[in-house]
Amino acid sequence: MIEVSNLSVTFGQAQAVRDASLTIPPGARIGIVGESGSGKSMLGLALMGMAPDAAQVTGSLIVDGAEMSGASERDWRRLRARHIAMIFQEPMAALNPLVRVGDTVAEPLRIHEGLSRDAALDRALALFKEVGLPNPEARLRQFPHEISGGQRQRVLIALALACNPGLLIADEPTTALDANVALRVTELLTDLSVRRQMSLLFISHDLAAVARATTEIVVMYGGTVVERGPTDQVLNAPRHPYTKGLLAARPRPEGLRQGGVRRRLPTIPGTVPPLEKLPPGCRFAGRCPVELPQCAATRPPVVDNAVCHLLAEGGAA
Repeated sequence: MIEVSNLSVTFGQAQAVRDASLTIPPGARIGIVGESGSGKSMLGLALMGMAPDAAQVTGSLIVDGAEMSGASERDWRRLRARHIAMIFQEPMAALNPLVRVGDTVAEPLRIHEGLSRDAALDRALALFKEVGLPNPEARLRQFPHEISGGQRQRVLIALALACNPGLLIADEPTTALDANVALRVTELLTDLSVRRQMSLLFISHDLAAVARATTEIVVMYGGTVVERGPTDQVLNAPRHPYTKGLLAARPRPEGLRQGGVRRRLPTIPGTVPPLEKLPPGCRFAGRCPVELPQCAATRPPVVDNAVCHLLAEGGAA
């Protein structure tokens, strides 16, 4: 359905996404993980044709056989909602506080499918039922501040599903939700993807949620894809040093004590540099525990779906 080749998003000297390549076939469930600032959300926005005006987007982006790189806003408006939809971060900020949530979900149906307000509200009611909103008839008439955070997230999911898109991009869909609500939202998105045969791009820093929702993982650091592969394989046998560090830093209650003594949670040394100061070679250079002399200056090759100089030389990252 979607083929991305060497997609870059640049702001002046800062490259927020560097040469990303990704194929999203129909029905695929792909997770994108990485620290804050790794380029996950910017990649999602680029796939929607919604990169900021100040950004320069280069590379190829093919959607249903059509090249969308350099497409006009008019062409993107015809594509959005019907083919690609996105659940944005922060459900309270993403919903208009002055509009009832039923009318918010009905709006794309009126615009893209030409439905009357009553017909669109009937469809919105069906969507509210599909996403599991309690008392959906009453919810149609409520404003965002009158419902809980988890319910607002379900409204956003209903909004994204309104025009039956082929790809749903979920950008940090469990952020600011408590653990039980986050689990239910993750399960809902997975179920909807399977039931509707809809592709799901699940962007998150929550590795547990990504593990439950996806069958493939893409790991990003500094705007670069550093590793990809089947979810189980990447989580259980990571190849890239950054992926290993990311997984080691997960809180594990059973591992907080060693020999009866509390131990510190492992962390990746250093901090992510500003985008304009990232090394021209491997973006992880300077923080990598197994760095080679050529890492900072020379871009590493791809080895078994991981991008690493050490792996190319036959070493273990």
